[in-house]
Amino acid sequence: PQKAPRFTRPREHRREPVTLNELTALLLYASLGKRHGVDKPSWCRLHRQGRVARVHVVLLEGVTQLHFYRYYSQFKQLRRSYTARCTLVPSSCDLVSTLLSAELPDPQDSHPDIQTTTPTADVIWHPVARRYGLKRRGLSSYLLTEEEMIRKNFPVKGVQGCEAFVCTQADDHVTDSSPLYGLDCEMCVTQAGTELTRVAVVDSRGCCVLDELVKPSNPIINYCTKFSGITQAILKPVTTRLQDVQTKLVELLPRDAVLVGHSLDSDLRALKMIHPHVIDSSLLYRREFGQRFKLKYLAQVILKREIQTEERTGHDPCEDACAALQVVQYFISKGPRQVLHYHLEDLWGVIPRPQQALNESLHNHTISPLRFGQALHKAGQSVLLLGKSAKSDNLTSSQVWRRHSCNTDKECVCVFRRIAQTYSLSVIQFSSLSDVLNQSTEERKDSHLQQMLDRLEQMCVLFLGPLPRDYTERNLHTLLRHYGGLRKIRLVQTTHGAQRPLTEATLDLEASLAELQRDVMNGHMIYVGGISPHHHSYGDLFQVFSSFGPIDSIVTPAKNSGKCRRHAHIEFVSAESVLVAVRSQAEIGNRKLSVCHALTPPHMHTWTHTHPVSIVMGGETDDPREGDGRELESSGLTCTQDGEMERVMKTLDRNVGKMFKALEDKTLSIVILPGCRR
Repeated sequence: PQKAPRFTRPREHRREPVTLNELTALLLYASLGKRHGVDKPSWCRLHRQGRVARVHVVLLEGVTQLHFYRYYSQFKQLRRSYTARCTLVPSSCDLVSTLLSAELPDPQDSHPDIQTTTPTADVIWHPVARRYGLKRRGLSSYLLTEEEMIRKNFPVKGVQGCEAFVCTQADDHVTDSSPLYGLDCEMCVTQAGTELTRVAVVDSRGCCVLDELVKPSNPIINYCTKFSGITQAILKPVTTRLQDVQTKLVELLPRDAVLVGHSLDSDLRALKMIHPHVIDSSLLYRREFGQRFKLKYLAQVILKREIQTEERTGHDPCEDACAALQVVQYFISKGPRQVLHYHLEDLWGVIPRPQQALNESLHNHTISPLRFGQALHKAGQSVLLLGKSAKSDNLTSSQVWRRHSCNTDKECVCVFRRIAQTYSLSVIQFSSLSDVLNQSTEERKDSHLQQMLDRLEQMCVLFLGPLPRDYTERNLHTLLRHYGGLRKIRLVQTTHGAQRPLTEATLDLEASLAELQRDVMNGHMIYVGGISPHHHSYGDLFQVFSSFGPIDSIVTPAKNSGKCRRHAHIEFVSAESVLVAVRSQAEIGNRKLSVCHALTPPHMHTWTHTHPVSIVMGGETDDPREGDGRELESSGLTCTQDGEMERVMKTLDRNVGKMFKALEDKTLSIVILPGCRR
């Protein structure tokens, strides 16, 4: 949808690797937001952060970025479902512990307007302050959003189960001066479930404007007299039905009316009515972990009034509607900061420290910084940790998150599917590969890592041929110097030098190239070669290729990269433009340009250059791999072992796909390949 949250990365940052601290900054901002003193991450953009429903992190233990491209064909779900890909700088520390133990910025720096008479942490990280801020605002700031209404089970137009509900004549012109109406209903239990028996509405002055008894259309099983005060004798003469009350409410409420109530969702569902502008007192005075105060307790503390007393049989809906209205009016008139200042202790039970003690603590630096996991805990957001190491000793503050130890990745997926929607942040650890490596001998582990090193080495090797017999290394330097620094050149003087080297990596080359062309990272990108750096400008390229479709960007090698700018990457707005451009015969002047699908994802350019391989391929005559290039594969893993690795990667990918399908809409999902620093 157009207003859904979206992750993007600025074009100028796509080739830069991401550090663990930068990744943590994204998770902090996605989970908590700027409202709570967390700054936006500098390396990416998270549009409409306030609409992010949940944050989901998957850690593929033991998997490196090199594994992803070595077993690229096995990662079908991962490379198709995730729309952004970044190089993560490997870290030797425990990722999960580091993420959840990250320090948050000092709240005083983010909120200098806080009264110094109230301890900073008690106020800033209070659920009320986190949701509404601290400034006093008009009533429109406290309306529930449509997303919040859906999440809290309010009836909303277009949502399944609300098709037969009656809509009020509300419009979108709600202002801070719109009228407030308090609403409360009493229900009974019938053969069809819960049904309405009484409804009361009060205006903004607290005067009752509607008080009706309603006879349910189904036989009553339980009158719930203890709470509703309704008995069989009271309902016997009543002829008013639900449809009559719905008609009266539609006529009574102005188009810009704001309905106020306590747990208003159940009242509206009993009325089978939809009204888009509501304030719920049970959600306004927020508590940690989604708990709610009873209206009787709010009235006692805020209004200094006793309601729902034991002397009376059942609740008075007019009294309850008026009480809910007045506690909301009190909140709006005072603002969150004063409400917290006056009622932090008597309502929420938080005892603020004296200012002198606070100043001494600040002077002595005894206040511990607030951690990410603790901040989520204070905000009432729940955290789920799934995986084999969920009970690791590296993780502290166990009350901050729920740990669920799973023996297998399959068990992780099953548990996640069952309980994922109840957690704001979920961190899942898949350990299939690490289990295989842990069961291996040290020699086999070394062989596996050596094979990965060889793969990285081969990525920087170019095979060129056939060449004229009289070609020398000087000729090759002249030929290739435009494309960047050369580490080594080795001429292979054999009769079959024109053949492609027969290695495992080249046997399925055509299929691999086709998969890379379809990569989501390259879907809108083409590669253009044959550019004259002295005669062809950005404008020339734009003029030629914009005829194939709208262009998003044109990227050429940086001026300080040491490369002569003879090529460019052009990113189109649509994938269809790429197909047209590739099939075209593009020319600038009389110079024909080479055009093909882009193959290299942007993040890999930096990766291969910032992590150079120290071993030089080929070289002196005593090199054991000297020859015709046919034995460039490391001894590494055997075919059997490599086949086992392929199965492990495919299983990991399948589990990622299953978990992805279970995600709720508007979830930020991040898969981490932690890499290896060995």
